[in-house]
Amino acid sequence: MDEIMLTNGARISGKILAQSNDRVVMHVGEGNAVYSKRAIWRIYEDITDKAPLTRVLGRDELPPWWMPLSDLYHEDWVTKLHAIRATNIDKGLLERVPYLSFRANMIYEMNIYGNPEDPAGLEIGYYGNMWLHSGDAQRRCREFLASYLGGIKQFQALYRLNSSGGQEVVDGLRIVIIPRGAPDSYNGWWVSITNPAKLDAARCATQAEFRQICDRNMELVKKSTDGETSWTKYSLKDALKRYLPLPRMEEK
Repeated sequence: MDEIMLTNGARISGKILAQSNDRVVMHVGEGNAVYSKRAIWRIYEDITDKAPLTRVLGRDELPPWWMPLSDLYHEDWVTKLHAIRATNIDKGLLERVPYLSFRANMIYEMNIYGNPEDPAGLEIGYYGNMWLHSGDAQRRCREFLASYLGGIKQFQALYRLNSSGGQEVVDGLRIVIIPRGAPDSYNGWWVSITNPAKLDAARCATQAEFRQICDRNMELVKKSTDGETSWTKYSLKDALKRYLPLPRMEEK
């Protein structure tokens, strides 16, 4: 189900049928309704056909792929999101571990490692010459991953790590920051949470096996998104006006 939150605080659930710069057409109950975006504060559109997760995850577990994908799409600072083809990883802790990859606003990237249904790792980072606003981008990356941690010790470790790099293992999860310039950074800045045992179990013996599993995982995503691999919530102009009330916004 999709949901919109009106400026008066009311929430309306249904299925979004269409959007324009100034209107949202939504199927609600037995009929359709049209809402002006002037009356809408936020739009929560479900981009997969997967049901919400109902069980409580263990402290060393990560949620299935559709949860972080939906969560990233619903972040206020994300306007465009699309799936991209995974590239070979030939060094570091994530070497030859198959993954799903999603690019947000052409700046941020989220990667889900191992079995998409029971991930071995979740990573988010950013690319580009953003040194003036790197603190904002790093804060967003940490905040995004914080919601998937299972206890205060893991949360403290995430924020204790220096932005220049480091790692800690807490309650079965390895929390890592890879700074730009590190051998395995691939010109980005990254923060990741991984289950070391699951990561080693998912590691492929060859690059050919790695590529085959990555392609198979992408087909799995397409089956749950009606074949869609790119999503836009609203126009950038509308986003700047209504959905991104940030003091600083490097994506502008």
